[in-house]
Amino acid sequence: MKDYSVIGTLVPKEAEGSCVYCNHCHPCPAGLDIALINKYYDLAKAGDSMAVGHYQKLEKNASDCIRCGHCNRRCPFHVDQMSRMQEIDAYFQQA
Repeated sequence: MKDYSVIGTLVPKEAEGSCVYCNHCHPCPAGLDIALINKYYDLAKAGDSMAVGHYQKLEKNASDCIRCGHCNRRCPFHVDQMSRMQEIDAYFQQA
């Protein structure tokens, strides 16, 4: 397994806790495209109506998260993706 911890030393403070779609969280044991799920969520919240349709067409979405923590351990930006997947699922359930 590669160690991406050095990236954390290069991260601007304002990026801390925010998904920047870097894919360092991959591979997801459940097969989620975590970065793309986050991107569609952020775009949808910003008003991009097409993002909702793109999210809904994903093979796996936030509701498929198994909460194993693999992504959280690998994220150089310290994003709590397990919680974020719950938030994203709730958002798109209402969309």
